[in-house]
Amino acid sequence: MDVKRGISGYLIASLLLHLIIGIILFVGLDFSKPKRPESKGQIVNAVMLDENFLNEQAKQIQQQKSQPKPQKVEKEKDKEDTDIAKRELAQQQERLRIAETKRKEAEEATRKAEAEKQKKVAEQKQAEEKAQKAEEARKLEEQKAKKVEAERKAAEEESKALALKKKKEQEKKEAEEKQAKADAAKKAEAEKKAKQEAEKKAKAEADKKAKAEAEKKAKAEADKKAKEAKEEAAKKAKADAEKKAKAEADKQAKIAAERKRKAAEEAKLQKEMEDMMQQQLAAEANARSQAASAAAQGEVDKYAALIKATVERYMILDPTMRGKTCTIGVRLASTGFVISVDNGQGDPAVCRSGKAAVLKANQLPVPKDPAAFEMLKEFNLKLEPSI
Repeated sequence: MDVKRGISGYLIASLLLHLIIGIILFVGLDFSKPKRPESKGQIVNAVMLDENFLNEQAKQIQQQKSQPKPQKVEKEKDKEDTDIAKRELAQQQERLRIAETKRKEAEEATRKAEAEKQKKVAEQKQAEEKAQKAEEARKLEEQKAKKVEAERKAAEEESKALALKKKKEQEKKEAEEKQAKADAAKKAEAEKKAKQEAEKKAKAEADKKAKAEAEKKAKAEADKKAKEAKEEAAKKAKADAEKKAKAEADKQAKIAAERKRKAAEEAKLQKEMEDMMQQQLAAEANARSQAASAAAQGEVDKYAALIKATVERYMILDPTMRGKTCTIGVRLASTGFVISVDNGQGDPAVCRSGKAAVLKANQLPVPKDPAAFEMLKEFNLKLEPSI
């Protein structure tokens, strides 16, 4: 009898567990599969019990109950299991009721949100239709106003055109009358002028004849004097040419002698300059250790003097340059080659001679110190020929 009771308790517990699982599965299924709403709603997270877990728990309970126990303890245990199963069933039912309530509330909220959305869409559509009708009415009124304005302008243009036509006809008539009067006056003036021209022409013919006679006489006299003057000018030109040729020959001889003298001086100066450069380079090496900036400035001054001396050696001087000066701008490469030279400012003759001398020298002495060269690569050279 007790064994049967124990089996009955196990069966009841098993049936209760399977019933709970079936209810949970049934409630969790969604047969209608409604379309997911676009609007926001409350999401209910339903928890589903694992059937395998429940079966495993039931088996463990059955195994525990299958062990031999005292009859009284077993009865109390069956009663306790039944009470626990009932309480669990009641709790599950309550949770299912709460979940169902929340699901229905979520569905209601979704339905209300969808309805509100549809209402807003309908209201927006009505507003757009109303605005469109208003815009169409405004455009129609605008077209009517444009048509009226166009008709008014057309009438105004027609009136202006008619007035302009009448004005032109009147002006044409007045112009024709004025032209007729002018033609008559012009004809009278022409006749008067023709008479005056005839009288003037007759007088001019007489004057022309007298003038021709006088010019003929004067021309003969002028030809005679021109012949005499031409002969005198030829004599003077010949004498001037001979004098000029002699002066040019003397000048070229002086220039050749000056060039020869300068070539000899240049060779001498070149040697002196090289010796001086060696001495100054040695002095520069000693001075650089004491003050770099002072040394660089000294180099600049030294090579500026050397450059000036070199350019002046190549200059072709003329007595007219005495006491005159010229300042020319020069740009040099790091090797001393002349990159460019301007036309200078000062006496034109001195500037021309100085520029020609720089170009002829082609390569000028420059310092090896980069700092000194940087100060000397572009400079203004003042030339003062000493004659």
